[in-house]
Amino acid sequence: SELCRAEYPTWARYVLWSMAEIALIGADIQEVIGSAIAIQILSRGVLPLWAGVVITASDCFLFLFLENYGVRKLEAMFAVLIATMGLSFAWMFGETKPSGKELMIGILLPRLSSKTIRRAVGVVGCVIMPHNVFLHSALVQSRKIDPKRKSRVQEALNYYLIESSVALFISFMINLFVTTVFAKGFYGTEKANNIGLVNAGQYLEEKFGGGLLPILYIWGIGLLAAGQSSTITGTYAGTIYN
Repeated sequence: SELCRAEYPTWARYVLWSMAEIALIGADIQEVIGSAIAIQILSRGVLPLWAGVVITASDCFLFLFLENYGVRKLEAMFAVLIATMGLSFAWMFGETKPSGKELMIGILLPRLSSKTIRRAVGVVGCVIMPHNVFLHSALVQSRKIDPKRKSRVQEALNYYLIESSVALFISFMINLFVTTVFAKGFYGTEKANNIGLVNAGQYLEEKFGGGLLPILYIWGIGLLAAGQSSTITGTYAGTIYN
């Protein structure tokens, strides 16, 4: 955002700012609704969607107050949420027992029919978030690095490369867990056309049932962690735009 301010005239800056804010609001709406659905699942329907939206919006700002105690505290909270999300979806993955052979074939030799292209594009859209460009730039600036020392700059770049690679790998694994669970249960069935975020938990419960912990609640915990972390990062990125 600072680079845009330095390089572009006033009218262009406002156009870019408006586009970025609109895109961020669109992404945040999905994330807040996802978190609200998770709260409804975990409360067994006691809390309606509107209450979940209010809770998500409120605790989002409360969590952002952690930045007053240092960026590291905020990053630690994100790490907890992402770990919760990853463990929940990994648990679901283990509960459904997908075929390892078919999974590897799908990863190494991916094939898409005309019916699945729209969903594949949706997955790409979920992973690529434009506001993260601004967020990551701000996080880089939060590190104290002497730009006059090339060795320190190169060292920082190496760490950022490792950090980005690990983040992308974790994102890939989480998406793999979720996609595999639903593919195992519903690929090629009529139900596949009816599954959405609102009823996904119900379909999982009907297909895979209980276990040590019912899969519906595992899904709810993972969805809540995903919704909270995404909403907080989106809101935090919005503060950086300004």
